[in-house]
Amino acid sequence: ISGGYDSIATAARLIEDFGMQLYPMYVNRDSRNKEGELASIEYFTKYFQERYGKDSFHDVFQPNIKVPPEEIKEQLQEYAKTHRYPMRDFIMQMFATQYAVTLGDDVRTICNGVISTDSIADVGIARINTLAICEMTKEWDWQILSINVDENITGSSFSKKNEIEWTVQHNIPMERTMTCWTPVKHDDFLYHCGECYACIERQTGFKDAGYDDPTKYFNRIEGEK
Repeated sequence: ISGGYDSIATAARLIEDFGMQLYPMYVNRDSRNKEGELASIEYFTKYFQERYGKDSFHDVFQPNIKVPPEEIKEQLQEYAKTHRYPMRDFIMQMFATQYAVTLGDDVRTICNGVISTDSIADVGIARINTLAICEMTKEWDWQILSINVDENITGSSFSKKNEIEWTVQHNIPMERTMTCWTPVKHDDFLYHCGECYACIERQTGFKDAGYDDPTKYFNRIEGEK
């Protein structure tokens, strides 16, 4: 769980639509938007536990893991522009597997918040990663689950527009999520920049869904840019 729109919306859907009990994991990787991510996670941990109960949304496990390693992160920037950080998501799923094992034998499903517009929005990747984990652990009940893109589970793909429609209909305060890659702190408030890819996708999603966007964007402050 990252504190962004996709992961928070997916967490709510997993509880409400699928009746799942969640043990969320936030990988503290020193990202540029760490402050906003952690603020979102703190808010929604309290919100979900009050709304659904602590048995449905447990406290968030926050391991300090540099993905990718700090020593080579700068060297990967050019590659990441077109390919993302190589293996980043799979590496985090490996750590989630280790965490799941500590929770008991009945925790064997690892969920993510991938949506249809993500570069790794491929059910085949989830299947391959599932098989890799099963082979490495010699346990065959593991499952990497991407409910937003796996039509075998939901019947259709779930886009940002669908997420926004769902969260508005379920009265979830999604303006408290942090999607932005480069948030701006101004007068002690952390704004979405309004210009990065994540912000543009968020704005487009609200427009497509036909709802006003309650997100506070820095580039919309009068006299500020």
